[in-house]
Amino acid sequence: MSRDKILQTIRENTPEFIPLPEHLKNTGIKLSIDLKETFKTNLKLVGAEFIELNGKEEVASYLERYYPKALDFSKQEIWVEFPASCTKDKLDQIHTAVLEGQFAVSENGAIWLDDTNFPNCLIPFINQRLIIKLNSIQIINDMHAAYSRINLGNSGFGVFISGPSKTADIEQSLVYGAHGAKSLLVIIY
Repeated sequence: MSRDKILQTIRENTPEFIPLPEHLKNTGIKLSIDLKETFKTNLKLVGAEFIELNGKEEVASYLERYYPKALDFSKQEIWVEFPASCTKDKLDQIHTAVLEGQFAVSENGAIWLDDTNFPNCLIPFINQRLIIKLNSIQIINDMHAAYSRINLGNSGFGVFISGPSKTADIEQSLVYGAHGAKSLLVIIY
């Protein structure tokens, strides 16, 4: 069968487009669930830790006290030290990275980050411990709402992170840190 004949057959047999029902389009529906509490419950389920703090000043104080050697990528001087062209060997020296989450999904505990949050796409994965700061007003209900917020025109790489790296492929035992950070701490403020 020729290419043109195959394409013509596909065109002739393409099903009619049926739009999504209205209840699936409207992500602005007010729900009776507590988004933050559901998000925290789901963070626990995926193996992450969380702490709630009051404002950015308290977050900075907490990080300074408990994670003084952490590299906070919301600081410009850290971006300069670990640019996009940084070698894997230099990135491998990052033990604890602190990133700012753009928004979080209550239904599954996932947090969206893109390359406007870090200079090199390996940073969320190459360190031992990942800390994500998250403004609680940026917790949304579900993945429908999440996908409507993603703007790939502003970045070239993005990822949902839901808990620390884990796999159960190794002798059917759950192992953390197999292909990314061994632990995830979410600081909700």
